[in-house]
Amino acid sequence: MHPSRRLAGALLALILAAVTLAGCSEHQEQTAARSVSPLIGTWTRDGNTPASSSNGPQFTKLTFHSDGKLDANYAASGVAPALGSAPSVKAENDTYTTSGDASLSVAEGSRHLDYTYRVSGGKLYLTASGQSDAAVFSKAG
Repeated sequence: MHPSRRLAGALLALILAAVTLAGCSEHQEQTAARSVSPLIGTWTRDGNTPASSSNGPQFTKLTFHSDGKLDANYAASGVAPALGSAPSVKAENDTYTTSGDASLSVAEGSRHLDYTYRVSGGKLYLTASGQSDAAVFSKAG
């Protein structure tokens, strides 16, 4: 093989390795940043299970993982509970991202739900975009 072809092949391999490492390090950096986030862990909503709402899911329990995964329990919409019984609760596995301005985006498939959040004194205050009242959660364990 001609030396220039070997050099081009080696250069291409080096570029591919650098791109692969850059992608891994970016993911590792995001995971490291999330691992120190006050969101990480399990949060249970204070009070009774809320009724479902057309304004978005009414979360009852949230578990934030440092890899960007979110386990979410929420009051199911469209299911009318029997008189005097608690709303039906469903679970799903979502993903989330945060930004430095206390913004949280939850991805449910192709739909993104935006929130602002604040963590203080073992409580998570989660406010849906366009809403004024925060849902209050307590840190489990």
